Amino acid sequence: MSFHFLAKGLSSLYLSSTRHHHLTPLLRLFSSAQSHEINLANYLISSFRFSPDRALKISTYKHVAARKSLEQPESVITFLRDTGLSDDQIKAVVSFYTPLLSFNVEKTLKPRVRQLIDDGFSGELLVQLIRYNPTALVLKDTLWRLQFWRVFSGNDNEVLLKMIKNNGLLITYDIQKYVVPRINLFKEYGLSNRDIAGALAKGYGCCMSRSLDSLKHVLDFIEEAGIPRGSGMFLLCFKTICSYNKDKIERNVDFFKMTYGWSQEEVYTAFKKSPMILAMSMDKVRTNMNFLIREAKLEPRSIASHPVLLGFSLQKRLVPRHHVLSILATKGLKRSLSLSTACFYSEKRFFEKYIEPYKKDVPELAEAYLAACGGNIPA
Repeated sequence: MSFHFLAKGLSSLYLSSTRHHHLTPLLRLFSSAQSHEINLANYLISSFRFSPDRALKISTYKHVAARKSLEQPESVITFLRDTGLSDDQIKAVVSFYTPLLSFNVEKTLKPRVRQLIDDGFSGELLVQLIRYNPTALVLKDTLWRLQFWRVFSGNDNEVLLKMIKNNGLLITYDIQKYVVPRINLFKEYGLSNRDIAGALAKGYGCCMSRSLDSLKHVLDFIEEAGIPRGSGMFLLCFKTICSYNKDKIERNVDFFKMTYGWSQEEVYTAFKKSPMILAMSMDKVRTNMNFLIREAKLEPRSIASHPVLLGFSLQKRLVPRHHVLSILATKGLKRSLSLSTACFYSEKRFFEKYIEPYKKDVPELAEAYLAACGGNIPA
């Protein structure tokens, strides 16, 4: 797309819109853009397939626009290419951290890349580091923080990159004042460096982003539920609710106690079996509970022993499988009719256990099940 095409096209839209007294955000941006900003926008569109809207937003970003020429951002892009980044990676970098286009290559970017290479961040590791968090090229104390997290990850570059990729602020945290106190807290509760690194690699940024008080409340709650420190279940429960504050956890606990008569111990029992019950939407819980109580005739407090039922899809799992069990019960064909067991099976296994053995006695069973999955159940 040429500059002439971009400018002419947007100008036509601009004139048309002013006649109708309405400017879209894109046209308002274009109407105030300087020529060098339009040049950069056109360059980004033609070279990296940016949309006109995104290209103009990048080119009019204050630190980039202040350079007043295409030469500065173009030099950054050339440098990134020379460093080994593909055009798609450069596009992602510019989208993630637009200010990078305003930094001086010779004074800032080249020296930092040399430092990273000298410290062992070279080749594909360097490319991926820049791709996932380009602020590594400009932030103060980046090298020291990267060194810390590399050792913390067990010198596993794959884990390190996942940690950086899935936690945008990770290399911005002050290690001594912010990170170390949280790691020490986790270790008090039996979590190892490997546990914490693994959680960060999977995107559980709450490990570092939450306040110490908030984290301690979550850890105490898990321990009060009777889950041993340092166990795999302790880590799973932590990852499930680590983003919740004290009030959120208490509201969800009270919901089960006040709405369905669960005791504190029953809440703990359910949480230990299925930690997701405290992270789910209470609207979803209420919908599933209503079905299980009214249609499946389960007692509210008995569901605490089978909390996994609350996480299943009502339309795709609970309703159709309950329908099959009801048909089998009516025919007197199956003694064990546990809904939680039936819902636990995969689709293939469910057919093998609950439909295939009864083809002769109930030839319409498979059709009834598939119809129920589609929301069609006879009254």
